[in-house]
Parts: sequence; structure tokens; C-alpha cells
Amino acid sequence: MKRIRQPVVDARRFRPVAFTLIELLVVIAIIALLAGIITPAVSHAMRSGQGAGCGSNAKQIALSLIAFDGDNGHLPWSNEGHYNPMMDSGGVQTNSSFQGTNWCNKLVLFKYLPSGFDRGVWRCPGAPRSEVIAKDSNGNPANYGGYGVCYNIFRQENNLSGGKNAPQRAVKLSRISRPDSIWMVGDCAQPLPNVMPDHPRYYRTSTGFYRPSVLGKWDFSTSTPAPPSQPALRHNATARYASFDGHVTSLDVISMLGETNDFTARADAGQF
Repeated sequence: MKRIRQPVVDARRFRPVAFTLIELLVVIAIIALLAGIITPAVSHAMRSGQGAGCGSNAKQIALSLIAFDGDNGHLPWSNEGHYNPMMDSGGVQTNSSFQGTNWCNKLVLFKYLPSGFDRGVWRCPGAPRSEVIAKDSNGNPANYGGYGVCYNIFRQENNLSGGKNAPQRAVKLSRISRPDSIWMVGDCAQPLPNVMPDHPRYYRTSTGFYRPSVLGKWDFSTSTPAPPSQPALRHNATARYASFDGHVTSLDVISMLGETNDFTARADAGQF
């Protein structure tokens, strides 16, 4: 009887395949390198997307302010009736029923924009929740989404030239001589102490800021609880703001510190 020869099995063919330590280290190094390249690019793209959304919000708020001016003959007060008597557009002292309301409240009260200052059109996509709920020295949370006006232009009642205690008039849009250049509304917050503006780290959102008394001397020093409110460069070290003609402009750190195009209307202060 002829014996059937059994095939010879090569055990090496069934040996489990495994990476060597060196191969694993090479793979890990490649993954880390790719992550290092991709992560900043993704982060930059996200901030750019947030900047686009922020610019859209600022434009909507600016158009609402323009509509308010068209309907009422003047822009809303930055903070109404806190300090001094007010004058209407004709120069007559008013007794407003909106004592204590700011420009944001006005746009909501008169149905130009929806309520909810910490969401929707009021909320800058780059403003984290921590800034919105941060408290001031009196323990009051901000509750605003990160957009502010320049108080020097909107004429807060206690911001009088020379410190004179006299009635003021709300500014009219028609009196803005350079509507395409001047800040109407945009990114605004209190920076963290000792953090320069090209590092977007902020303590608390705000509804407005004052320009410094000296050209370009924005305050980033330690103070309590934080330096004064100013343009917030949240989007790849730029801020988005809508000017008085409604178009959106990007403001970088050089333009901010040099006050390019006199965006706070320092040279036009006399007309307000």
C-alpha cells in the first residue's frame, strides 16, 4: 500500500506578525509630527471661522443702530440717565422713562434685535462663557456677549470734555464725518492683567470702552479686577468691528496701538 506523503508545514508562515520597538517608535514620531503640523492649522481655521461669524454679528448690530438713528433722529445713549440731565435731538431736556438703560437694552426694548445678550447675534463666537459670567468688583456678572461701542462717541453722560457737569445730547449719525472709518460696534472686553493685545486672553466682556487720553496708550498693566475695556483681538490677534456705514473691518494689534484711521474719532471729538 502506497503511503500518502503528508505536506510539510512551515511554521514560520504562521508566525504572528508584530511591530518591532523601533517600528512603533517611528510610527509614533510620525503621528506626533503630523499632529504638530495639523493642530495649529485647524486652530487657525476655527478662529478664522469664528471671526467671520463675529463680523456678521457686528454688522447686524450696526445696522440695527443705524435703523434706530433713522427712526429716532439720534443714536441711543451708551448709558441713559445715570449721571446728568439729557437733551433730545432738539436740545430740550428730557425726562426719559428708560433711566439706567444702555444702548444694548434700547435695541431690545424697541425690538430692533432679540433679547438674550449672551447668545445669538449678541454673542461673539470667540468669547468663552467664562468671560460672559465673570464678575466685576461689585460682584455683577457681565451677561453680555462681547460687543461694545466707543463711549467717547456715544457720549456716556459722565464723559464730558474738561469735566464739566452739563447736559449732553445724544449723537446723530449724520454728524459722523468719517462713517467708513470710525468704530461703531465690535469686539470688546477687559484683558487679563499684563497680557499684551496680540495674546487673546480676556477677563470679562463689556458693552463699551473709552479711548485712552493719550494716543495709543492702551492699558495692559495690573489693575483690579482687570485693565479697562478695550478692543478685543480674539480672532487670530484681530478684532472685528462695524463702522458707522455698516461695513466690517479687521483691527490688528499694530492698527490698534497706532489707532490707524483714527478709529476712535479722537480728531473728531469736537463735533460730538
